[in-house]
Amino acid sequence: MFKKIVASLTLICVIVCVQGCYSKQLIDRRELRTHPGYEISTVVTVDGNVFEFAPDAVLTDSIVRGITKDGAFKEIPLSQINMVYIRKFNPVTSCLTAIGVTSAVIGIGFLIILATKESCPFVYSFNGEQYIFDGEPYGGAICEGLQRTDLCKLEHLRPVDGEYRIQLANEVNETQYTDEFKLWVVDHSPEVDVIQDAKGNLYTVAARHRPLMVVDSRGENLHAWLSEKDLLVWESDMLDKDPKNDADLRDTLFLAFLRPPQAEKAKPIVLGCNSLWASQMLMRMVALCGSHVKQLYEKLKNPGASAQRDAWCNWTEIYALHVYIWANGDWVRRGVIIGSGPFIAEERIVPLDLEGVEGDTVKIQLAPPTGFWQFNSFAMDYSAEVPFEMQEISASSMVGHNGKDLCATLESADRKYYVMPDIGQHAVFTFPVPALKPDNERVVFAKVSGYYEMHLNASGPPRFDKIHRILSEPNYVVKFALEEYHKWHNELVSKFRD
Repeated sequence: MFKKIVASLTLICVIVCVQGCYSKQLIDRRELRTHPGYEISTVVTVDGNVFEFAPDAVLTDSIVRGITKDGAFKEIPLSQINMVYIRKFNPVTSCLTAIGVTSAVIGIGFLIILATKESCPFVYSFNGEQYIFDGEPYGGAICEGLQRTDLCKLEHLRPVDGEYRIQLANEVNETQYTDEFKLWVVDHSPEVDVIQDAKGNLYTVAARHRPLMVVDSRGENLHAWLSEKDLLVWESDMLDKDPKNDADLRDTLFLAFLRPPQAEKAKPIVLGCNSLWASQMLMRMVALCGSHVKQLYEKLKNPGASAQRDAWCNWTEIYALHVYIWANGDWVRRGVIIGSGPFIAEERIVPLDLEGVEGDTVKIQLAPPTGFWQFNSFAMDYSAEVPFEMQEISASSMVGHNGKDLCATLESADRKYYVMPDIGQHAVFTFPVPALKPDNERVVFAKVSGYYEMHLNASGPPRFDKIHRILSEPNYVVKFALEEYHKWHNELVSKFRD
């Protein structure tokens, strides 16, 4: 099953890691020819066409030229490109990276996004030949008071010699605190998939219904972009948005699904996550606290602060997006999409009650704040739940970057942490493989609990004026994010022009 690995910043990045690592560089588009380790692999045009190239495709004079895999010579102007995926093999670190650049960065160049990434540890699964980037747990848990437990579906994990092999790595400039790491091994009927919701509940999916319609508030047809799990990803065009215009602070999406007769419950399947800029905004908002960052972290340990944080997220929708359905003649809030990512977009179930929905169509409305969300696909399932068997498995071996045994440390969420303060540190885990029941299929989830602390250069007095507006003024957090984005973009343009 394809898992969309995405990140946006006016660009999208797909990372497939070999031997559990990848490079981090800032590359100007005009410098691409001077880097022989890069090759263009796939181009997605603005109208949604996908072209896969044979090796040696190149970018020259703002045009991608090469032989496609079906043997045709193709030239694509950069102005017609929405995403371009580039592979780079580094013989020193043995890694494979693909970078996608949206048309918004034409004239700026190919930008590597890890310099702005603020997220969480990376989980790598061994598929029998190599370690593949497969999970990104507890994103957004930026201090101990925000610690949480996540489920990561390990789609690339395969048994080897009776064991599962996994790596947990710090690839970002932050200190990561992992409290628990176990596996949920789920055996199920081959007629269904098993997918989690945001709370860690598991559901079976028997029949995926594609949307009948997907449009935005301008009437633009987005069906090709949001109806399939593929390389096409919808996100806000932040360069086209004016922070002074309230109408530019949200993008409204409308979806419609066929409803079977008498269906009273529905299970929308959402493949999406927060954008990379949403991750970057966590750092920028925390940095407003200046030298008072530690005091903020201490306050967030207070139980009352958790309720306030949840209320703020619920109000702003930047990390918790409301799902509305048309019922009883009005748009009614019935569900929520919880943020994650930005590099791994996990499929999530968003259970919906269809009370008050009339007719043979379920209509859904989403209003994502500009720049904070990206979506790959939506589907709907109405099937009844099918029994499955789930086992929680502890590791047989856990070795940290310092050579220490971590089995006792990561056995339970008890605030005894495995700490990774530096980029490049990683731990290696092995888990026993339970016998698979006859005539069943298997899916494995990593159950991971923890938090991280960003390495900030926060100093000086707090910016109480902006902090107050972010916490109390409707839509100001989106205005602030757009202002910061445009400022970042203009600085980047100026840098490359110089």
